[in-house]
Amino acid sequence: MSPLTSSRRCPAIQATSLAILISGLLALVKGAIGLTSGSLALLSSAIDSCLDLLLSLCNYLALRQSRKPADARHPYGHGKFETLATFGQSLVIGATGLAIMTEAGKRLYQPPMMLDNQWLNIGLAVLTLNLVAAALLSRHLRRVGHQLESSALQADALHYATDVYSNLALLIGLSCAQLFDLAWMDPLLSLLVGGYILRAAWPLLRGCLDEFLDVRLPEDQLQQVRRCIEGFRPRITGYHHLRSRRTGRRKMIDFHLNVCRFKTIQEAHDLADQIERAIQRQLPMADVTIHVEPTDCAQCGQCADCQLTCERRSRTGTGGCVARDW
Repeated sequence: MSPLTSSRRCPAIQATSLAILISGLLALVKGAIGLTSGSLALLSSAIDSCLDLLLSLCNYLALRQSRKPADARHPYGHGKFETLATFGQSLVIGATGLAIMTEAGKRLYQPPMMLDNQWLNIGLAVLTLNLVAAALLSRHLRRVGHQLESSALQADALHYATDVYSNLALLIGLSCAQLFDLAWMDPLLSLLVGGYILRAAWPLLRGCLDEFLDVRLPEDQLQQVRRCIEGFRPRITGYHHLRSRRTGRRKMIDFHLNVCRFKTIQEAHDLADQIERAIQRQLPMADVTIHVEPTDCAQCGQCADCQLTCERRSRTGTGGCVARDW
């Protein structure tokens, strides 16, 4: 299968392609109605959908790039292209929340803008359409992003969720202003939505910074790694210098493994391979590197039960063991 075909069949690529399609359709619909009606608000909403389209397109390109295999210049792969996309999206989302809060704060002290019924009906219909489409798309992107542990898809999901919350606040605010003369409801709801968006953008931004700074994997994942390694006792005598970091969707893990000093190189290599596969079953997309070190007989739990210890001592005049199969 060619890399292009493989990328097209990737769930992350497919989800991003769907986001591009829906954003493009929404931009066309809102732009056409805005030009026909002369509504500046609808044209502004169409421009917002064009921004959504641009961000989803950047996500698509970043995900395509991140799937490329490692090469001489990128020996650890291209996974951080996805992190860069997530970083950019988190900044845009945070800026959106801040802009909404700023504008809402201004409108709290300004006289309300009353709309005629014709624009109100058109606006409510378009807002409802945009809200439903963004909600369904955000839910789909969040589900796929969680399954694939894709930060870029999770950021895209949050980005479309901001559209849901802002449009819902605008929808409720317009309705309250027109039906109940509660003009202050729109800026108040927008202020709350802006704060929520700003708060939701922080975990994404922090996750990107953690990855750029090579912060270790979460403790629950490290516990899974430790349990996998400990499961191979007494064939191993211990481990140390466990390190981990994340690059895109890949989890980079390395550690030193202590084994009986009298194991052959092949035996130690096969044991390390088994441990690698055990870790990868627990943590998909894990890249595991193991450095094997010999254990002194005084620290080797197998020596006390080694059937050949006496034979080896009598033959060599030294303490030692030959590891038996367990």
